[in-house]
Amino acid sequence: MKKVIVCINYRANPGLPSCAARGSRQLADLIERGIKDGEIDIELERFKCLGRCEYGPNLKLAPGGQLITGAHADNILGIMDEIRAFAVAPE
Repeated sequence: MKKVIVCINYRANPGLPSCAARGSRQLADLIERGIKDGEIDIELERFKCLGRCEYGPNLKLAPGGQLITGAHADNILGIMDEIRAFAVAPE
């Protein structure tokens, strides 16, 4: 099954970047709703770290899809277009 993996890591130290501090948990909720409403055949997974904290919020289309960095709720339509295209692409 294809997945969209969203980093939801939150670092307690405000001096260190983290995806959750930049809104990734809310973004994951929006993506989950978009998947359900759009009846997209893909699973959402919330993950603790994708190793790119300085570029976040980050999400990964898996398996073999792109890493999307700097994802924000204000670009949810573009993000959902990417997810939809990935979901229907042949493996």
